[in-house]
Amino acid sequence: MSLINIGLTGINASQSALDTTGHNIVNANTPGYTRQRAETATAPSEINGGLIVGNGVQVDQISRIYDQFVYEQIRHDTSTYFEYKTHLSNISQVDQLFSQDETSILGEMNEMFNAFQTVADDPSSNGIRSTVLNDIEDLVVRFNQLYARLDEQQLVVADQMSAAVTEVNTLLENIATLNKEILSSSGGVTAEANDLLDKREEAVRELSEFLDVSVVEESSGAINVYMSGGQNLVVGDTSYPLSIVDDEYDRTQKGLAVNVNNIELDVTNQLSGGILGGLVEFKNESLSKSFNELGRVAIALADTLNDQHRLGIDLAGNIGGNIFRDVNDDDVTAARFLSSSNNATPNDRVGNVTILDASVLTADDYVLDFTGPNDTNYEIRRSDTDEVVTRGVIPNGYPAAIEFEGISVNLESGSFQVGDEFEIRPTRLGASEIQKDIVRGDQLALASPIRTDTNIGNTGTGSIDEGVILDMYEEYPNNDTLLSTFATAGELAPPVIIKFTSATTYDVLDNSDPANPVSMVPPIEDQTFVPGINNPVFSDDPGQTTVESTGANIGLVSTGADNGYGAENLTFTFTDPDTGAVTVRPVVNIPAGSSARDIVNILNSEVGVNATARTTVTLDNFVDDGLGTPLDITINGELLNIAAPDTVDADTVAREINANANLALQNIRAFSDGTSVRIESYIGEDIQIDVGGDVGADSVDITDANGNPATTVTGTNTAFVGGSIDVQLDDGLQFVSDNAGGIFAAFPTALNSFTGYQVNVNGEPDADDTFTIDYNTDAVSDNRNGINLIDLQRAKTMDTDGRGITFDEAYAGLMAQIGSDTASLEINEAAAESVLSLSTALRQSTSGVNLDEEAANLIQYELQYNASAQVIQVAQDIFDTLLSSFR
Repeated sequence: MSLINIGLTGINASQSALDTTGHNIVNANTPGYTRQRAETATAPSEINGGLIVGNGVQVDQISRIYDQFVYEQIRHDTSTYFEYKTHLSNISQVDQLFSQDETSILGEMNEMFNAFQTVADDPSSNGIRSTVLNDIEDLVVRFNQLYARLDEQQLVVADQMSAAVTEVNTLLENIATLNKEILSSSGGVTAEANDLLDKREEAVRELSEFLDVSVVEESSGAINVYMSGGQNLVVGDTSYPLSIVDDEYDRTQKGLAVNVNNIELDVTNQLSGGILGGLVEFKNESLSKSFNELGRVAIALADTLNDQHRLGIDLAGNIGGNIFRDVNDDDVTAARFLSSSNNATPNDRVGNVTILDASVLTADDYVLDFTGPNDTNYEIRRSDTDEVVTRGVIPNGYPAAIEFEGISVNLESGSFQVGDEFEIRPTRLGASEIQKDIVRGDQLALASPIRTDTNIGNTGTGSIDEGVILDMYEEYPNNDTLLSTFATAGELAPPVIIKFTSATTYDVLDNSDPANPVSMVPPIEDQTFVPGINNPVFSDDPGQTTVESTGANIGLVSTGADNGYGAENLTFTFTDPDTGAVTVRPVVNIPAGSSARDIVNILNSEVGVNATARTTVTLDNFVDDGLGTPLDITINGELLNIAAPDTVDADTVAREINANANLALQNIRAFSDGTSVRIESYIGEDIQIDVGGDVGADSVDITDANGNPATTVTGTNTAFVGGSIDVQLDDGLQFVSDNAGGIFAAFPTALNSFTGYQVNVNGEPDADDTFTIDYNTDAVSDNRNGINLIDLQRAKTMDTDGRGITFDEAYAGLMAQIGSDTASLEINEAAAESVLSLSTALRQSTSGVNLDEEAANLIQYELQYNASAQVIQVAQDIFDTLLSSFR
């Protein structure tokens, strides 16, 4: 090639370099622009005259100074930064909402409890009572307002998601279009496509502001874009737009889907990163937990105060109602049970969720999944972690209930089948559902429905406390049926008298007729009293039952030398009230002829059993013919010393029994009404009665405690009277007997022994001392239940991770969690911004335009251009010299 042509190649190469440098300079501030460079190489040489002669320079391509790894790092850092930024901007508003005095519920809760304190100081004041109702209403309004603000935030998030989806779809379409333009550019992926490549990469970077994506480049030069979960967003020149869709369970909640071939695939839980990732994370975690935890506090507060208030009486003596709306109102329970829109037809499933124990509620939502293989197999998982909480089988069709973590999922009716799913949201709506139910101040139940009294004639130092109400309803806490104790308005059924039969034993009797107290149903007699300590009188166990013995031979004349009870075997069965698991215990053997005292000792060795015994026999119609041998009576081997001028009658028999030290050791006492004498052994010893006197002439009539006909025992005959037994069984415990001739029936009837209240007796009572319990009429100045309501402010009535907490602590925990998450996001956002700045600076250092460097390049390429022009000028001079030499 001639020298002039070589110069021309230099001119062209320098011109391309100058053009590229100028392009770099003018695009120095263009977003996403990548610095370009003219790549030159030696033009192919040629052989001339046996010599290899160079042919100048050529421009191979205009290349982009591009680092794929740096580009991917920027994309990832961008996604991370915008995710934190978006989450932070939203959670900061929730943080302020919970923590500011103007919107926090802590102040309103304190005001309400302070009002209870004020009215407890003067419970008869209607004016103060009305003030309490105002403070209750203020607290309700604050809960409702907080929920409404959270709901507004949820709507804002939905709008932000919608706007972000619009931007994303524009970018996806733009990337697909750029793919097509790049492939159709004249030179393929060469100089003509560089600016298109920059635009495409900038579009992908902008896309990463909205969600985390991965990019795969094909050999053709096109790129495919995928979500982090793998779902296609762009494939070649086709884009798959996002759309806002209704939540599977709740149409008021929004999710995200990708449209593939006109089929919307829900990808809400697959995407991450960017603005959309931050919005979804905020909605599913921070906002959802805020709704649920706030609702949990509202439900626990309402349910706990309602339960306590229902244990008191108001100014009119009526039993208290609810302060707040019942947490298990029908419309409330139905809203906690949501069917999936994907469930098979027909859409006929009916269910609800009731609160069983607000103290152990979690802030979790759950998914009920009918997993198969049969329509009755189910599994319950936590919505956020998929942890299995419980699984099982619906045993007997519908309605059916599944109980766990303080709630009951009630499946009422419908064609539940394999594949069905339901969302269980126990607490989400709690703050919006709480309402004031009480209407008037005089309805505040500040008094206790029972009062206790000590007989002014007592000789001992015993005392009875004012008592405490445990429960007043049949099935705590979800049944409005009053216990029989409180079922009659304005009365205690029955009123009670506690009568001490000795310094260490007492009976609890029905005092409906104070002149003639009778046994309770079931009986509470022969109870042991320990002087000097608190002795609870009643059962604290709502499930406790009492079985009475029904021995057929009680009070009958025995032909043998014992009470006539047959041997029997007792089988105890325990059904766990929580799990339903049944445990059959080893058989308990009762030998024939055992006294009630011996049987009680055997029974009390069983866990959950508390048995007491008493032997009672009545003697009357004392007949002495006055001839021959006089009538005499021996009790348990102790001859009663009755001598003339005394005669054998009720008074003398009672006197001699009570004076006998050996009988006293057997806890045997006697009571005379002048006509008959009642003999009792308070520990259930058999009572053996030997009648002496003339055979067939002298006699005594004996009647047992079961109401059997009187038996006449004549002279020189003996009767054995066996005792009766009361067996108290803990909740879930029962037993059967294999021998109807024993002291128990084959299938004993168990009566509930729970009275609903408890009193304690202390000190050192004497025999015949009494204490009474009755309805608390005219209790306008009583504040005992009001004090109990106040105490709930500091009571550990809620649970967090197995630790008891107060209402204040539960709400403070919510504030602390949101505050901690906000602080953590602030740190993460700052760190992510710093990392993004570093990666951006790294890209700028490698791919960005440096104006100083480009200015130097201009000078360099201008000099090269001028030098190449000089080569051409030299070639022209040589050519002119050559031509002139031939003229």
